[in-house]
Amino acid sequence: MLASRHDYQRADEVLEQARNLLQEADTGERSGQERVQYLLVVALVDNFLGQIQLSKADYDRAAQLFTAGLEAARSTPDRFTILISLYDLALASQARGDLDGARGLLRQGLSLAAEAGDESAAAYYLEALAAIARQQDDPQRAAWLLAAAGAQLQASGSGWLHAYVPRAPHDHSVETELRARMGDAAYEQAAAHCRSLTGARGIQQGWRRRNETRNGRTALRKAVAGADTFA
Repeated sequence: MLASRHDYQRADEVLEQARNLLQEADTGERSGQERVQYLLVVALVDNFLGQIQLSKADYDRAAQLFTAGLEAARSTPDRFTILISLYDLALASQARGDLDGARGLLRQGLSLAAEAGDESAAAYYLEALAAIARQQDDPQRAAWLLAAAGAQLQASGSGWLHAYVPRAPHDHSVETELRARMGDAAYEQAAAHCRSLTGARGIQQGWRRRNETRNGRTALRKAVAGADTFA
C-alpha cells in the first residue's frame, strides 16, 4: 500500500524489515507445506522490494533481489511467484540494457504461462516482449505482439499478474508511435493476423508459422525439430 501511494522510502524500510525477519526465521526446520508457504512469502517480499529499487534506478540491487526471489520461487511447485519473478527480472535486465537477456527471461515466462493455461499472464508477457521489440527497432514484431496481447486480454480478461508487476507500455500512444514508424497499412497488416488467434499456445503456434514462412522452412520440419522461435 505504501508503494502504491508512492511512499517508496517507507515501503523500502518496511520490506527490508520483513526480509530481515524472514531471514532470521529461516531455521531450516520447516518442511512440507509450511516450507512452501515460507518460500512463497520470501519470493514476494524480494520481488516487491526489487520493484522499489527498480523505480529508484538501482538496477543492480533490483536484479539481485529478483534473482533471489526467483530462486525461492523455483524451490516450490507453485508457478505464481515464478511468473512474477521472471517478469521482474526481465524488467531489470531491460533497464540495464541487456535486451537479449530480458527477452530470454520473458520467453521462459511466456512458455510457463502457456503450459499452465494462464492466458492473461501470457498476454502481459507478450506486451513486455513488444516493448523489447520496440527497443530493438523491430516495429513489425512489436505491433504483432501488442495486438496479440490485446486480443488475448479481451478474450480471457485481465487476470492477476498486472496486480503484482509493472505493466509494460500498451496504450494508444504506443500504437500511434508504431503507426508513425510503419505506416497505417503496414501496421494493420502486421497486427491483423493475431486478432484471430486465441490462447497462449495458439499465439505461439501462429508466431512459429510466421517465422517458418519467413525463413523458408516448413511447419513439419520445425515441428519435428521441436524448435521454439517465438518472439
